Amino acid sequence: MDNLSTRYPTILSLFNRLACPRGISPDVYTYGICINCCARVNQADLGFVLLGRLLKDRLRANPAVFTPLLKGLCRDNRITEAAAMVFDKMPQLGCPPNLISYTTLIKGYCSAGKISSATELLEKMIGEWGKYKPDVITFSTVIDGLCKEGAVNKAFDFFEKMRSLGVLPDTMTYNTLINGLCKQGAVEKALELLDCMASKGLEPNIVTYNTLVDGLCKKGLLEDPGKLLQYIIYKGHKPDAVTYNAVIDALCKKEEIEKAKKFLKGMISRGVQPNVVTYNTIMDGLCKMNKLQNAMKWLDEMVSKGVSPDIVTYSIIMDALCKEGETDKVEELLDDMISRGVQPNVVTYNTLLGRLCKMKELEKAKKCMREMVSRGISPSFVTWNIIIDAFSTTDDVMDILVNVLLNYGARDNSAYISLIKAYVKRGNIDEAMCVLKRVKQEGFEPDIDAYSPIKEMLLEMGRVDDAKDLIAGIDENKADD
Repeated sequence: MDNLSTRYPTILSLFNRLACPRGISPDVYTYGICINCCARVNQADLGFVLLGRLLKDRLRANPAVFTPLLKGLCRDNRITEAAAMVFDKMPQLGCPPNLISYTTLIKGYCSAGKISSATELLEKMIGEWGKYKPDVITFSTVIDGLCKEGAVNKAFDFFEKMRSLGVLPDTMTYNTLINGLCKQGAVEKALELLDCMASKGLEPNIVTYNTLVDGLCKKGLLEDPGKLLQYIIYKGHKPDAVTYNAVIDALCKKEEIEKAKKFLKGMISRGVQPNVVTYNTIMDGLCKMNKLQNAMKWLDEMVSKGVSPDIVTYSIIMDALCKEGETDKVEELLDDMISRGVQPNVVTYNTLLGRLCKMKELEKAKKCMREMVSRGISPSFVTWNIIIDAFSTTDDVMDILVNVLLNYGARDNSAYISLIKAYVKRGNIDEAMCVLKRVKQEGFEPDIDAYSPIKEMLLEMGRVDDAKDLIAGIDENKADD
């Protein structure tokens, strides 16, 4: 795609020269090439401009012209526009959608989490079997979407339906179902499906085995991982980093670190290079066993082997440092992290803030909060909850509002909701109502989460009239909307 991106201006320049008044009129095929080019480099809107020129030239578009545009819309999560193109635009232009059009839209629905829309469309295609015959890709796409949603039983319904219609499942279909079963802990059923797959003459691939290894490890059913790896090799597949990482993770969770190290050595001896996930897994296991110094050595080894630490690596070590009360070293680690081009995110700071507040290191927590905002990282709802909960037991809650909220900047009303809850928890109902007014003054629209704690406290205190006035204010806001 990068190579195409660099050639993108050249391709369009050639097209414009071709389409100039003295040039040769481009045909549908030429337009299709350029539209596909635009879509592949995330320029779907420019592709629509070319579609407009195609129609202006009185050429008749075919489904192949629309397919890259549909993919671009789905990739950009513009599902409503993609559906309108399939159901309205294409038929209006005398270009009925084909199987690829519908399958592309179904994939878009699944990627956007609109699984019910995907299944409805597939059912419609099945209902009009002679006109739109779904293929193995169409069915597998829906089965994958259902499995990712945890609806494995429904996925099997479509699996049986595709077989009854004479559409043969392929390895990808079986892999998807095996993965869905393993995610639900139904490893025994997954193994049965593996046997079914083999009986149909389909050869499992490394993805199949990796899924099963991971499932067996998570269920604690893999007693001798070495034998399984040998079996995978015997079947003609080479275990990869994903295979070894699954085994190493299971061993670390069982605190069998020495065995995990042995597998790491075996991994390297077979020409499979450990990746950041491998090292993170071992370091996490060591930290959970309170072996921070050993974990730090693995961090050094990781870097010496040319494997770059990521945000997860640093979060593991930072959390362990905080647990051991070595908060000063966390600042050094943050600097090292940034120097290596790894930018801390809101989760990193939330982890650190949570530990500092739990240890009653409130001044360090304030400093951490200031640093977080100075790096342009917006506090989340979790951040505000950590900070305000920590300070709500002291007498400087309003100081937090002034020094944290106003100085650091609240991007939504989540910070105020946290503060309201803190005041209500302390029984300071009038202060909570003052914060509610501040929410409105700051230009945020209070929602039910802001009103509910105050309303419940007012009713508990017997201040029914005040509660009614509060509810009336909610209704008034809804009426204004």
